[in-house]
Amino acid sequence: MVPVFLRDLTLGMDLLDLTTPEVCAGSDNGGYDGEKSANAIIACRRRFGHDCVVGSIHDLGLDVEPLGGRTDFPLRGVPRVVEEPFADKRLFSKARIPLMDRDGRLPGILKAHELVKQLIGSEVAVAANIDGPVTKATIYRGTERLMRDFIKDPVFASDLVEFATLVAISHIRYLARAGADFVFLASSMDGPVIISPELYLRYTIPSLRMITAASRAEGLEVVFHPHGRFTDERFRYLVDAAIETGIAGFQFPEDCDLRTAKQLWGGRVAILGGVDIPTVLTPGPPERIREETRRCIDEAASGGGYVMMPSCSIHRGDPIEHIDAMVTAARTFGKYV
Repeated sequence: MVPVFLRDLTLGMDLLDLTTPEVCAGSDNGGYDGEKSANAIIACRRRFGHDCVVGSIHDLGLDVEPLGGRTDFPLRGVPRVVEEPFADKRLFSKARIPLMDRDGRLPGILKAHELVKQLIGSEVAVAANIDGPVTKATIYRGTERLMRDFIKDPVFASDLVEFATLVAISHIRYLARAGADFVFLASSMDGPVIISPELYLRYTIPSLRMITAASRAEGLEVVFHPHGRFTDERFRYLVDAAIETGIAGFQFPEDCDLRTAKQLWGGRVAILGGVDIPTVLTPGPPERIREETRRCIDEAASGGGYVMMPSCSIHRGDPIEHIDAMVTAARTFGKYV
């Protein structure tokens, strides 16, 4: 069978009718409820039967509070960073790497991973969802500020990306010991949708090489997921550069051609990707999702090495029946003979 990875980051809360604050802001002195988080992940897996889960409910603000930032928790929405810890760059000089076993909400994340591994780890692969280097730096600094820094203060920008990389590596080491099976490097800001190819080669690729080496030292492979039109001839060399760092998989986002990806890189890395979220999975209808899922499998599954996914992460509020349609179609059409 073609494996299915939904990369559910917050949808499981809908299935258990949990509010965002009661999971992500928690009840213990404003902390994160690892048990409810794990239950939400497990409920999603029981509902859809996919083959891989992220080990916890995940949001972009997981480690901003220990660094001085602030995250907002809408009652039924997705957490969002509302105060970046290094909006004032002078505060960066006092920064230290947040430790997952003691700082802020991070111990709850660690507990969720441990519980998910303990309870369903024999049934599924468990992914450590880690923010990519430039992506995490934008969370800490703010996207527009960091883009200006790349031009006006490249020394500071380099230091911040390096710090973000070291934070990512620290999280990977903790989550590896909690039972993660591989690292999913969620890097929406690390591709040519946000930064130029030149910045990608200068900042993202060296950091990706460090993260891949550190992950392998923990026995984990890395799947890389930047955003951009990577199967376009103008950007294909950016995929080659990523593969040369030693990654094991590349998830292609929206506006990419899976057939081309399979032909060009399928012999070197696993190809991940599938139904576009904004144009197909969210609007539907189910029959259109079914046909799009079949097309993706036809284009990328031949010979193995393909994982069916939505084009990015899924979240609370996404239509349950549409996800059902995608998973059912993957099970129907994704059989190797």
